[in-house]
Amino acid sequence: MAWKVSGRSLELCSCNAWCPCWLGPQEPPDKGWCRAILAYDIKSGNSDGVDLAGCRVVLMANWPGNFFEGNGTARLFIGDGASADQRREVEAIYSGTKGGVLEAVFGAVISNWRPAQVASINIAWGDKPTISVDGVGQVLAAPYGDDAGNQVTVSGAAAQGAFQMKSMVLANGRESSWSDPEIGDWQGNSCTLHTFDWAA
Repeated sequence: MAWKVSGRSLELCSCNAWCPCWLGPQEPPDKGWCRAILAYDIKSGNSDGVDLAGCRVVLMANWPGNFFEGNGTARLFIGDGASADQRREVEAIYSGTKGGVLEAVFGAVISNWRPAQVASINIAWGDKPTISVDGVGQVLAAPYGDDAGNQVTVSGAAAQGAFQMKSMVLANGRESSWSDPEIGDWQGNSCTLHTFDWAA
């Protein structure tokens, strides 16, 4: 059951500027509901002897209210470059069925899992990161910052503690749209960038 993954990640949701759900269960999302993606680019990792370096996975979810209130519906999209063994392990880790931080978080807030799908996932980091899932959606993230190049960062938010993230960069994700018949259609705005380093 042992696994470890680390890399870079991006969160995008339907709220404006910065999603209130990061602050805890007391804040309602801007539209009363929250639809989001969480994209993970695994730079290094291993699960029960299967090397996971280079795997990509995007979780797409719909919550009827604040993230912390749960009752979410979600689907995993796994990059088509992954082998069958890698897909099996990545799906187990990121659906939370293999223990660790994601079991604690997603087990509490996602009630309905739709079947995982294999898809072409493209990720480019850099000054304005881009992520796309073929036939599903794309995001262009423009980090907020000043003229000196300093980016806006946040630490200490409740959801950061849940995901074991020390800090994150705030970004504009307006040039984004996502569509899944079982998750919903929406355009993004609130966007955050982070790193992850998890093990169980």
